[in-house]
Amino acid sequence: IGSGLRAADAVAAIEPLLPAHNRIGMTSRADLAWAVERHAGKRGLEPIHAALPLLREGVRSRPESLLRLLLTRARLPEPIVEFPVDVGRGIVLHPDLAYPDQRIAIEYEGDGHRTSRAQWQRDVERAELLRAAGWLVLRVTATMLFGAPRALVERIRAALRVPRGAF
Repeated sequence: IGSGLRAADAVAAIEPLLPAHNRIGMTSRADLAWAVERHAGKRGLEPIHAALPLLREGVRSRPESLLRLLLTRARLPEPIVEFPVDVGRGIVLHPDLAYPDQRIAIEYEGDGHRTSRAQWQRDVERAELLRAAGWLVLRVTATMLFGAPRALVERIRAALRVPRGAF
């Protein structure tokens, strides 16, 4: 996995393997750190070693990892992965990324969110529940993330400037 990878790519490849709030991971940060230390000096481990402090549990996809890293590289505060949001009626949602103090939820919408009718309906309901709970929901697509990352960063930066409760 490490040969020829940059740290961001290594993060994006590894994070979906880590545990999430409703799934057991295939590995852990501690296991990865042990393996990197055990095989120190071997070819291809540099990106994985560089990725270790950047890894976060709960990330479900490569684009979510890349989005989080894009925001931190743009010197925005690091969003929290899968922050639990109580939206009432005993329902707790976990947006992909969140800025809890500003009540901003960021949801990455991959193609499965567009092509699956059931997923699309769940996404609409989730967004409405989050909005009703007072959260601003920012939906991000591949075109935004990979085609216009600067505009995406500025959109999120602008949302962070809006006083809490003003939306």
